[in-house]
Amino acid sequence: MHNAAELLRLINNLIRYGTIAEIDHGAVRVRVRSGDALTDWIRWQEQRAGKTRTWNPPSLGEQVVLLAPGGELRAASVLMSLNTLATPPPSLDPNVTMIELPDGAVIRYDHGTSHLQATLPGTATIEAGGGVTVNTAATLTATAAGGATINANVVINGNLTLNGNLSQPSGQTATMAGDVKFTGSVTSNGKDISSHHKHDHIQRGGDESGEVV
Repeated sequence: MHNAAELLRLINNLIRYGTIAEIDHGAVRVRVRSGDALTDWIRWQEQRAGKTRTWNPPSLGEQVVLLAPGGELRAASVLMSLNTLATPPPSLDPNVTMIELPDGAVIRYDHGTSHLQATLPGTATIEAGGGVTVNTAATLTATAAGGATINANVVINGNLTLNGNLSQPSGQTATMAGDVKFTGSVTSNGKDISSHHKHDHIQRGGDESGEVV
């Protein structure tokens, strides 16, 4: 039978605060320092670990709660996590759900304004075997400082307004099955071929005029 001192020790160990001292990502284990005690390698509690699985390991120095069934720290697990003065919450807005990552990436949703913001310092990849659909009742704006590359055929079911120049690499062919209307001048190889241009190499009688070169 446990004596009073042992019972008190077990009770005190049921729930303790501590900080992450060591991490073994491959074994999915951590060691936690709580006061003078350093735990064995124990598990941390993920958000989900069934058919749906998440991976969001703790970081060194992160303040956590230790839950030790029966008061035995060897059987404890880590309940994450507590904000501290050194690691305050990334937002104090009650309308915001937010994830802030070590490289500066931020994923933020404000249900007060119904606005989703993702700030990524690196790259992003979306793989969707069944296709991607974007529906919006307002304007869709895409800004890319380095330009945009589309490695696919493109179908536009609507009007196209081009506020810039259109270029086509040499050796490529443009085919238009419908009518083409130009309100400005049209040139070919430096020659104006619009409605008011002049031909050179004109022939007399029924001969055809020379080609525009």
